[in-house]
Amino acid sequence: MALPGTETIRFRRPTTGPNAIAPKEEKRDEFGSLAPQGWKRRHQGLLQDQVGRQQNGPMVPSLSFAFRLLLLVRTAAAMYSIISDCDEVFNFWEPLHYFQHNSGFQTWEQSPQFAVRSWAYILLHWPLAHLGPKALRLGKRQQFFALRICLGAISSFAEASFFRAVAVAVNERVGRYVLFSMLLSAGMWSASVAFLPSSFTMYTSMLAASYWFHPATSTATGKKRVYMAVFFTALGAIVGWPFAAALGIPIIFEQLLCSGGEIVEPAARSSWRVRRMNTLVKAILASACLAIPVIAVDSWAYGERVFPTLNIVLYNMFSGNGPELYGTEPSTYYLANLFLNFNFLSLFAVASLPALAITYQFDFRRLGKTQMKPKVGESSPYVLLATRLAPFYIWLGILTAQPHKEERFMFPAYGFLCFNSAVTVYLVKGWLETAFIKITKSPYRASRTSFFSYVSFAAILVPSILSVLRIIGMFSFYHAPFDLALHFEYRTIPSILAGLGYSPIPFPPDFRPREDEEVEPEWDLTPLLELDPPITLCYGSEWHRFPGSYLIEQGIDIQWIRSEFDGMMPRQWEQSEADGWWPRTETRVVHPGRFNGENKASAEPGTYVPVDQCNYLVALHLPSQEPTALQPDYVHSPKWEKEFCTTFLDAASSKWWARLVWLPWNIGDSGRVYGEYCLLRRA
Repeated sequence: MALPGTETIRFRRPTTGPNAIAPKEEKRDEFGSLAPQGWKRRHQGLLQDQVGRQQNGPMVPSLSFAFRLLLLVRTAAAMYSIISDCDEVFNFWEPLHYFQHNSGFQTWEQSPQFAVRSWAYILLHWPLAHLGPKALRLGKRQQFFALRICLGAISSFAEASFFRAVAVAVNERVGRYVLFSMLLSAGMWSASVAFLPSSFTMYTSMLAASYWFHPATSTATGKKRVYMAVFFTALGAIVGWPFAAALGIPIIFEQLLCSGGEIVEPAARSSWRVRRMNTLVKAILASACLAIPVIAVDSWAYGERVFPTLNIVLYNMFSGNGPELYGTEPSTYYLANLFLNFNFLSLFAVASLPALAITYQFDFRRLGKTQMKPKVGESSPYVLLATRLAPFYIWLGILTAQPHKEERFMFPAYGFLCFNSAVTVYLVKGWLETAFIKITKSPYRASRTSFFSYVSFAAILVPSILSVLRIIGMFSFYHAPFDLALHFEYRTIPSILAGLGYSPIPFPPDFRPREDEEVEPEWDLTPLLELDPPITLCYGSEWHRFPGSYLIEQGIDIQWIRSEFDGMMPRQWEQSEADGWWPRTETRVVHPGRFNGENKASAEPGTYVPVDQCNYLVALHLPSQEPTALQPDYVHSPKWEKEFCTTFLDAASSKWWARLVWLPWNIGDSGRVYGEYCLLRRA
């Protein structure tokens, strides 16, 4: 060991010649960002950390890990979330069931005289519910959940891609906030697995943003950035829901007016704009070609040349009827609904643009790679971030202006809501850091304290906990229709078959269950198809909570009985044979008098059956509802026996605070009143 002060000589390894040492390889992440081995590159997104800038950034999950994490939660949602909107059942699940099993219910939207629902969108989901379950010889119930799990997987990939784009192009911490906001929110829980065009456009809007959020100079997206952003926006609008095209307005604005990472000299501004315009036009024209297969499939299904995407716009905006026939809500509806599904995150999302304005005034260096004012010809990072915050505001403004409001209409902007709220949390954290440094005059102390991390952690954790409690509450309060359908299939139908003299399928001779294992016997259900008359299951006032024909075995006749509802009811599809390659000719048939565009009850007979014709009846008894002539108290009628009953929250009789979330240790039960949701058997 050399003594202190001894001079030493260090030889540098050769960099040229036969003995040269090769430089270390540089790695790229999935978005093409360079990161030399052994060195943590400084983040180059729109938002920059001011405290601890020279330290390694936070741990950010990879695309693969985020996808697997999200898929775990979305699979649980597929199995346990409720269907909160009857439109999902009757406009999408039932047509798909009819296409697959030649039975189900039809609404006026699928009648050729209106054709406002796209068979192209519905049939896009057919392989997910058919091919896998068919190969595994699974029943209708399994087909239902297989499709939901596939939807959850698609949503998981879209969410993971969106999260990674935010982490790379905006800020790593903001990306983490977005991931956990989406992962545990009650809104994403239900929207991610819903068979709805609004959920489809939620997927496509996040995929579009996963390209658009990157700067124009990004090596990860290159020239395909605009093409892919426009493609996914068009995919959502043409195949899913046309009004979702409004979410693409900020993309067009940035493409034409913002350099987005490029430095454009004033003299070259005109040629630059022409070049950008040409790229945008090419992207729009290429994406518009998606309409060709959609028109072809829908024209094939309806038997005439139709374009449902255009029809739904014409009906909602230019017809004499419009969606107001189905109810109107006050202007505060979406703010209240978003608070239920995202609680404080919804408030953070609404506050994101004001928070950005405050940051501009008091924490200017928070945005921009160089913490300096933009150069001549360079877009302001504040403008770029405001453009990315704009889709949520645009969507909220458009929907709030419409008299007819529904929860599902907000689904396309759910990803942007999580992004806006994450930006607000990050900016507020930045204010606290700036204030701390001004008070203590010590950036070093600010970098060593954990206070700011605790603030942001609490801002994400508290809404997540409340959302989980909301999810549990929705399951425990309103899951009864699914519980009843499960009981009917696995308890009621076997008892019917046993009463007719049938026996379950015997187990194989070599079958040996464990001592602690209860094995349900398997039944051959084909005798249900041969019963004359068939077993009739009726719904009255609970028709709008019918969970769908996928959860009721084939051979069971599902019918409606009269209730106080006086609007237009869904009608059973007529069974039909194939016509060439199209297996359901009934989709091309117009039944005069059966459907109308005014939501008036149909005068054509066959919508309802007499209650005496029902073998089983689904009925709900709520303390807040008084029996009427059309809706008597079937649950306590001597003409009916209770086959199965479970609880269902009586929202009108319960305290408002007790309906919001579920709480452990029976907290809140004093404010809740429950009714009975029952499967009744004729006495």
